[in-house]
Amino acid sequence: MSRLIAAFAMLLRTSLALALFSLFLPVAQAQGNLRRRLSASERASIERGELVVRPTTERRGPLRLFGGTSYILVDLPVDAVWRALNDTSPHYRHMLPQVESAREVSRDANRERQIEFHHDVGPVDASYTLRFEFDASRRAVIFRLVPERPHDIRAAWGFFRLRARGQRTLVTFGAMVDAGDGLLTGALRERLHEWVLKIPWTFRRYVEGSGRGRYER
Repeated sequence: MSRLIAAFAMLLRTSLALALFSLFLPVAQAQGNLRRRLSASERASIERGELVVRPTTERRGPLRLFGGTSYILVDLPVDAVWRALNDTSPHYRHMLPQVESAREVSRDANRERQIEFHHDVGPVDASYTLRFEFDASRRAVIFRLVPERPHDIRAAWGFFRLRARGQRTLVTFGAMVDAGDGLLTGALRERLHEWVLKIPWTFRRYVEGSGRGRYER
């Protein structure tokens, strides 16, 4: 009997490990560009306050994904920038490009929030909900599309990561998105790709500008 219990416990641990691996595999793949060290020219650009981007496109089964990673320095300490990432959802619309509204639809005790976003800019009219998981010990956030809720995009996942640089903060962002057939047309697809990689820049513009007093302490 003891052997049977031990075997069952091992099977349970293996199943749990595989489930966690399958959950975080897409996020790990979204960080593929992080395996390449920043070049000297990229580091110099970041120090000058510029946005550094590493765009990526990928076909994965039926998905036509675009995104990549981007980096920027924010002129605030890491604790202040972390407070901004943890702010209430209405303030997210000021941090992200071309967002008409952001509304929290659920929150639980395990650091998880679901936020519904709506874009209404020119030909782009889309809504979707993302699940955010916050890890304060690592100063990291991972997010992914909530497929159970209405969504006008096909897939999305990614992360934010903060690292202290003295009294400044290096923000690293990564994402992969399939915006769906209705939005994947030529120049519009390129514009959406640009918007995704600009997220650290619009985030910095708000937290260093009109939102600065909200997060400095």
